[in-house]
Amino acid sequence: MKKHYLIILAFIAWSCGKSLDLDVKNQGAQLSIEQDTVQIDAKGEILMAAVNMYVFDLSPDKNLLYSFNRKTYSLEILDLVHKKLVEQRKFAKDGPDAVSSFPQRLISLGNDQIMIMGFEKSGIYTLEGEFLKEIALSPTMYQQPEEIKDFGFRNDIIFLNDSTVLTGIMSFQDIYPYLVKLHLNQKELSLIKFEPIKGLEKFKIEVERPKIIYTGNFNLVKFGDKILISSNFFNDAYILNPENGEYTHLTFTSELTPNAKTTSHKPLVSTPDELSEEMKKLSQQIEFGKWLWDEKEKLFYRLSFYKLPDQEIEELANVYLTVFDQELNMLVEKKISGYQKVPGTYFVKDGAIWIHENIEDELAFVRLKISLSP
Repeated sequence: MKKHYLIILAFIAWSCGKSLDLDVKNQGAQLSIEQDTVQIDAKGEILMAAVNMYVFDLSPDKNLLYSFNRKTYSLEILDLVHKKLVEQRKFAKDGPDAVSSFPQRLISLGNDQIMIMGFEKSGIYTLEGEFLKEIALSPTMYQQPEEIKDFGFRNDIIFLNDSTVLTGIMSFQDIYPYLVKLHLNQKELSLIKFEPIKGLEKFKIEVERPKIIYTGNFNLVKFGDKILISSNFFNDAYILNPENGEYTHLTFTSELTPNAKTTSHKPLVSTPDELSEEMKKLSQQIEFGKWLWDEKEKLFYRLSFYKLPDQEIEELANVYLTVFDQELNMLVEKKISGYQKVPGTYFVKDGAIWIHENIEDELAFVRLKISLSP
């Protein structure tokens, strides 16, 4: 990206086809949560994954975790079954097998292959670091549509199939009402146009100089041939058919938390410091986390939280779990009494949510084992 602006785009829900609004209430199931903590045996090695797991994914069978170390350009391979480090494999910074200078995203593709997405280069690699194929994720590889100018692609990407990617548009100047399908082999793109939800614009915070825009974030989850889209601003979700642009709008009624953030911030500020203060006002309200699909139990999980105010430890929070079935009915919600931190990186494996934890600079996970009964 040529211009040095910070763009943090929010989710906007759209449709170019018909839409259906559904209000889904709590179904009244009984939820129990069993919590424990497991530590990964690093075999005397230093794991960057202990500090953070910004660029990671699980193998298709969820038995291995791949975490890319940006400092050492190595792939940390962790065995989640036996809870130990398997190997750290070096990747190239230069030459034909080089990885992007700033890796942003890692996606496990199976067959001992991963995709590493970066600012100036994205491609498919073997687990040994051999570069196999470029993935066209730079806007310069595509003809610029008339509808959008000076744009980039978000790193929230979903493979619809082996040769088609769905992602969002970001711009230095505008929030465009589009998702985009990238046809990788042909290096062609097609836009999915949506009507914006105007209510989300009230969360926008903008600094005029330098140009900084904050409007939150959104998450994409693929299940079947549909895409689930959600925002950290509200309790709703949207189910998108990427083939025709039609969507279903689901609204959920929480009995434990508000159903959306409120606007108690200034939309226009003068300095980055003021931006941080206004963003803090939003972050101290309810925060809705990403949806997680549990293939084993055929359930969706979502963590939400309130940061606790006036604490010496800023990351203390009240955390809530909401469970949905595969038809996206809201089954139950519950405050997690044994976990009171802002959830960092987390994923689902074996019917449990695994939350990243650093214990004295060693990699560990807090596991929330979830059980439902009628």
